[in-house]
Amino acid sequence: MTTAVITIICIALIVIGGMTMSQGILVSADTTALSAEKISTREGDIMRTGIDALRAEDLSWASWLRVTVANSGQTKLADFARWDLIAQYYDSTGNYHSAWLPYTSGTPGDNEWAKARICLHGQPETFEPGILNPWEEMAILARLSPPPGADTTGNIVIAAPNGIEDSAVLYSAGYTLLIPHAESKAIAATRYYELAEGAPADGAGMTETTDIFLAGETNRKIMHNENDSSRPAHHIFSLTGISHIPEAEWTVYYHGRTLGFQAIDDNEAQFNIDIIILKADGTLRDNLATAVANAYLTSDEVDTWLTKSATYHFPGYTVVDDSDYLDVVFYGETAGDGPSGSGYMQIRIDDNTLAREYQTRIEA
Repeated sequence: MTTAVITIICIALIVIGGMTMSQGILVSADTTALSAEKISTREGDIMRTGIDALRAEDLSWASWLRVTVANSGQTKLADFARWDLIAQYYDSTGNYHSAWLPYTSGTPGDNEWAKARICLHGQPETFEPGILNPWEEMAILARLSPPPGADTTGNIVIAAPNGIEDSAVLYSAGYTLLIPHAESKAIAATRYYELAEGAPADGAGMTETTDIFLAGETNRKIMHNENDSSRPAHHIFSLTGISHIPEAEWTVYYHGRTLGFQAIDDNEAQFNIDIIILKADGTLRDNLATAVANAYLTSDEVDTWLTKSATYHFPGYTVVDDSDYLDVVFYGETAGDGPSGSGYMQIRIDDNTLAREYQTRIEA
């Protein structure tokens, strides 16, 4: 009898122990499966997420750091308080700073950043406001303290909550420096070229040319991409974060040439610009200046690449809506008796083989 009782107890212990072990194994398996599912979900989220830091600009007209970020992935992005923005730069005394900037939903104070606007094809977002959807761009405004020093280079890193990040080079000129680039920027259904603050030429270069001038022809002609006549030489600069463009003496530098003119008299060929304000839908807000900053060629400056400059006294402009764009349009013009032979007027932009002093640019 005693043996039977002991046997029953042993069997019960074995059964209970087996059930306990089985439960533990099942719980462990469930936990492992859930962890694997979380890892898989996170990896999938990371694979579908993409951000591109398109530009980092030290705005001379507003004392802001402006960073433009595009959602290049497949998932919508939000929860900006959990994003990371890191600024690495030198101040005016040569001291190096590497600062993590917290997000604020209001106007940024020193070493803070905020979402200024989200847009799609240059126009303020209408679908899911406040969320950075695929194909949309977000303009970030930040205030660095101390500010970057003149003629210094830094780096801006932006990271989403899942760790996906990108960076952009920050160049601080210490004065207004606008450089035409070959990168496209869309407003509504029209593609324009960029005009960037500070960002040095970073491409293989692009030639913008007029249509042909016939021998003896006097005319003013807009330039366009040498390889795509449907892309006129409109270079746009976002006014996000800018309330006023101050009165200043602008110096416009043209790295250009004539091609095929054979001969001209002094001042019979010139480069110049129009200055326009465009609304976010691509329509005209204001025409600020026409055929200004006239850089004339002399009789011995035909068919040779050279850098010419001219000044224009910009009277100042109060921004009506900071979703607008400044548009600088490049032209070639002939006068007097015109060229001796049929040919073109051309400028070169975004050519990283040229030293800065030879680049097409605007300084103020």
